[in-house]
Amino acid sequence: MPSQPPLSPASADPDLELVEAVRRGSGAAFDDLVRRHEARVVRLCGRILGDADAALDAAQEAFVKAWRGLPRFAGDARFSTWLTRIAINQCRNELRRRRTVKHQHLLSLDATGRDLGRGDADGADVALVATLPASGPTPYEGARAHEVEAALAVALTELDDEAREVLLLRDAEHLSYDDIAEVLEVPIGTVRSRLHRARSDLHRRLAPTLGGAVASEPGARASGSGAPRAGEDASAAESREGAR
Repeated sequence: MPSQPPLSPASADPDLELVEAVRRGSGAAFDDLVRRHEARVVRLCGRILGDADAALDAAQEAFVKAWRGLPRFAGDARFSTWLTRIAINQCRNELRRRRTVKHQHLLSLDATGRDLGRGDADGADVALVATLPASGPTPYEGARAHEVEAALAVALTELDDEAREVLLLRDAEHLSYDDIAEVLEVPIGTVRSRLHRARSDLHRRLAPTLGGAVASEPGARASGSGAPRAGEDASAAESREGAR
């Protein structure tokens, strides 16, 4: 994709001062960058790899590569976007290694709920599926949420790499289309087409579990995610989301 112009002061990268301090030799500044982005990077790696230990290893390696690569960081994207690209490439390397040894590691429900769903540094987490029921007092609600989370975890592992990456970057990490294009190094049109296919595929895989029942249950909650709702196809979800 065409290279983007360097960020102007008006679009100030919130990490710029720390990045410049690291370039001047400050190890403490890099520690601050790690603390600022570690939870997000580990979470993203976990969702891609489906394994909490592998996620920690991939995130650590991504930060090592960022440390080594900072002298060559051109500043034509925000540091967070550049770091996300490094993390995704590290996850791709791990997935290729697994395939080489014919090792497919499915994301377990336990890993999803306990290790990968902790949320960001402020404790918030993002549901990919807008029909997940809110916590409620009834046994049905708790069991149903558990069932949908399990189905979502498995469905994510069954998506191809391109679909999973773009879906997580948009609907879990809430990156803009521009930022996703920067991270994946593809045109925005490709981002949109991949996202449409990914949502359609995810919706198809979840349909047997969702079946429209969750949306009709009292307490079912909506979210700002562009993921399809029960009974809604991916085209409708894309139209609902618009150009956000």
